Amino acid sequence: MSDLNVSIESNANRLALHFEQLPDALKRQLEITITKYTHMLLSRVRAAEPVRTGRLRAATREFVDVRQDFIRGRVRILPTGKAQDVAAAFGALEYGAPGKRRAGKPVKVRGYSRAGTRIAAHTRHQPHIRARRFLRGPAAAIKPALRAELEAIIQKKLHETTIFATPQSS
Repeated sequence: MSDLNVSIESNANRLALHFEQLPDALKRQLEITITKYTHMLLSRVRAAEPVRTGRLRAATREFVDVRQDFIRGRVRILPTGKAQDVAAAFGALEYGAPGKRRAGKPVKVRGYSRAGTRIAAHTRHQPHIRARRFLRGPAAAIKPALRAELEAIIQKKLHETTIFATPQSS
């Protein structure tokens, strides 16, 4: 078996390990670990999500993609029937508002009813939504532990490869 050539790519939202060749035994171990951490991330994201109608939690899903050349675990918010409006609302909750384009500009607010009281449509000068970071926060929190566990699996495999690749002298 040849040596494992690994490079690591990491930023705020992503941790990627690149292999020249991915042995089956290592692939299975990485899949198990990534699946475990994806389940953990989903539970933490759902715990951090705001709950008013339950629509956000209902749209939150986990995916573990296993292909020939990569393994990926993701937690995403799936689009619903009104994908554009819903995506904008979820984005405002995750990233906060106002964005750079809306800072200081008036925002139209639709009329609505609350507790039997009718609120007329009006214009508000600035949206006031703080960033909740329900997706990025939990991902950043588990990233160091995930990285350490993946590195331990790879180091163990490198050690096994090195031991079995060298001839034993008597």
